Amino acid sequence: MSIKRVFRKTFLYLLLAASVVVISSVLVTFLYRDQLIDHFIREFNKNINTPVHVGKINVSSLSNFPQISLTFHDVNVEESYKDSSYPLLAAERIDFTFNPIAVFRGNYTIEEIHLTNAKCHLKMNKQGEINYDIFKLPDTTQHQAVKLDLSKVRLKDVTFTYTNELKDVILEVFTKSTSANLSALGSTYDVETTGDAFLHYLMVNKSMWAEDKDLFINSKLSYNDGEKYLTINSSTVNIRGSEFGVFGSYTFKGRQLIDLAVEGKNTDIQTLLSLLPKGSSERFSKYQSKGNVYFDLLMKGEISDKTSPTLDVNFGLIDSRLYHPDTDAQISHADLKGTFHASEMSKLNTATLQLENVSGELEGNKFKSNLYLKNFDAPFVKCDFAGRIDINSLFKFYKADNIRSGKGVLDANINFEGYLKDLKKKETAQKIKTSGEINLEHLYLALRDFPLPLEDLQGNLLFNNNDLALSDVSGSLGNSDFLLNGFFKNIIAYLLFDNEPVGIESDLKSSFIDLDQLLLANSGEKKADSQYSFKISPRLVLKFDCDIKNLKFRRFKPTDIRGDLKVKNQVAVSDQIKLNAMGGSIALSGMVDAGRNKLVKVNTSFTLQNINVDSIFYVFENFNQDFLEDRHLKGKIFANVDAEMTFNDNLSLYSETLTSNISTTIKGGELNNFEPMQKLVRYLDEDKLDHLQFSELKNDIHIENRTIYLPEMEISSNITDIKITGTHTFDQNINYKVVAPLRSQRKIDKDEAFGAIEEDDSGRSMLFLKIIGTTSDYRVMYDKESVKKKVVSDLKKEVKELKDAFKNKGRDEQKTIELEEDDYFDWDN
Repeated sequence: MSIKRVFRKTFLYLLLAASVVVISSVLVTFLYRDQLIDHFIREFNKNINTPVHVGKINVSSLSNFPQISLTFHDVNVEESYKDSSYPLLAAERIDFTFNPIAVFRGNYTIEEIHLTNAKCHLKMNKQGEINYDIFKLPDTTQHQAVKLDLSKVRLKDVTFTYTNELKDVILEVFTKSTSANLSALGSTYDVETTGDAFLHYLMVNKSMWAEDKDLFINSKLSYNDGEKYLTINSSTVNIRGSEFGVFGSYTFKGRQLIDLAVEGKNTDIQTLLSLLPKGSSERFSKYQSKGNVYFDLLMKGEISDKTSPTLDVNFGLIDSRLYHPDTDAQISHADLKGTFHASEMSKLNTATLQLENVSGELEGNKFKSNLYLKNFDAPFVKCDFAGRIDINSLFKFYKADNIRSGKGVLDANINFEGYLKDLKKKETAQKIKTSGEINLEHLYLALRDFPLPLEDLQGNLLFNNNDLALSDVSGSLGNSDFLLNGFFKNIIAYLLFDNEPVGIESDLKSSFIDLDQLLLANSGEKKADSQYSFKISPRLVLKFDCDIKNLKFRRFKPTDIRGDLKVKNQVAVSDQIKLNAMGGSIALSGMVDAGRNKLVKVNTSFTLQNINVDSIFYVFENFNQDFLEDRHLKGKIFANVDAEMTFNDNLSLYSETLTSNISTTIKGGELNNFEPMQKLVRYLDEDKLDHLQFSELKNDIHIENRTIYLPEMEISSNITDIKITGTHTFDQNINYKVVAPLRSQRKIDKDEAFGAIEEDDSGRSMLFLKIIGTTSDYRVMYDKESVKKKVVSDLKKEVKELKDAFKNKGRDEQKTIELEEDDYFDWDN
């Protein structure tokens, strides 16, 4: 017989056999459909304690060919808690498979279960009651029409959640596809499982033990139902490409005991990183290692409502090389010995983490470190670090999110020991032991969210418990430079915790500070013409003694600035600052309060000595008016000023808040080409009033309610003597009273001027005029009312009352400020 004929016969026999199987399966399904459903539901109701809701039931010979499938659609199995209808299992579909030949013989034995698109919620409440006690005790005296002899279980798109309120454990796992093959010998069941899983989270005592883990499981289990004993044999779990061998045992007959071991296989740095939460390890996902990396875990002990197993983890590196494939930076000769121990894994206050003999070389610069951490609920930390770090190499090896670039060298030798909670309270902060120093060598740092680079940072930082001493720390920030000697108080707490204050007590020296640039950078705006925002951090406590050679703020460019500055609770206070500006000198004190929701309140007193009047008007941009400008004025001003005012955070003045007393003297003054004076020519004997010169002018000016009050003052000039009083509002409404000697009456209309002329005590004829209107539209008129009502004396009285009220208010506020300044660094936390 030829091979061709043999092959043909074999193919026909196989085809015939397959046809018989298909036809038999279809016939059995058709003939025994109703019996199968009837027997299954009857047995199901006999064995299940809780209500089960099913949308539709059908029987198919094709969906799991060659077996017959009994399929339940839209299944909802209620949990076993009394008076609860919450679903224990909600499934789109459950398939139970039977051997068609066995069904034909009347043997209804379930061989496989397929669960599709389902959610299973397993619970244990605080009383130790479970919600999955849904099966009745079997009645061995009755015949069972439907039997269970599983050889396979398949899961597709199934989510399991487990909540143990008694032990405070929450677990959620999802599997896309998992299958388990089962075999039984007496009461012993062998299970081989293969499939994927995604661990959403595992929380124990509200602590996140694991989250967002992609798993692939290949397990071999043996379960003895009589002894309630589970053995894990040669199983593996793959976590994001890293493989772990798992073996051990679990028994729950009487007491729950576990003995589980996990060992990394062919481990590298990704093996260790795979155990971290996904969000924490993603930024390290590309790092690779060469060399010896090891990991093993042991969990052993009793699981009960009073105790939990001991957990021990060992991991480390031995002469390894760590590198990022996208950069040329690497750590070579890396060594690390790590251990984690928890005498009860559910109680993190018993846990310790130790990293010993951490060492390596980052591009030729050696470092070494140790870390000991005890009690994760209230951590006690002991650590040390010694090494020389090149900043450029560090940022090439590890990309910091908030740093664009950096260079320079850190040479550090530091130690820390103490409970982190002690940093949060003043009375315990001194228990922290921090020592050592850091030398800064030409550091450059460019931050992503701050436009100005920190350049050429040099100096020495010396740690003293919770404080940091600065010795000759110098550098530049944009156009500004600085030299600091002093202390950073509470620096460790500030770096480790949110909302902790930092105290800076230091001498500040600078050759130049560009305040415009710093304020613009602090506002977060990048355009040169953007408005900046003035802010004082609520976490900043500051005490500076300043020596600044030059400063720039808009048109204000003072030199030789010396004085003190204190900051606390978003309030800046200075007792005295002296500086040179505008041709003379200024001494000032005061308070700036920036803690009022985008408002900046200023309370200040200052003294002006020999200041150029025209420079004041120029620097302050003619005070946003064009009636009296810097081009009209000459002379030297001497003044004592008390003022309070409020700005918005862009440092634009709310003019209605400005209140001020100004006692001023102007020497060698000039008033040039001032239009209102020139309009007085037609009333006076003088031909020109466009260039008035006077040797000295004194007055006490008051500003309030957007109005400048000008008491009577006498201007003895090179041309004539004039007395002026009146008001000038910020809306540029003016009401000036002018009294000038009338040497002859040739320029005036006697009838029109009648009532506006009066002799003074010396017998001179004095002409009373008034200038009213706005700065852009005003009139000069005869002032007959002032002659009759003595308006000048009334204005003097009003100004005196306003000044006295302002002085008393300022005195009370100054007392408040002084009380707040006491013991500046004695903050409470």
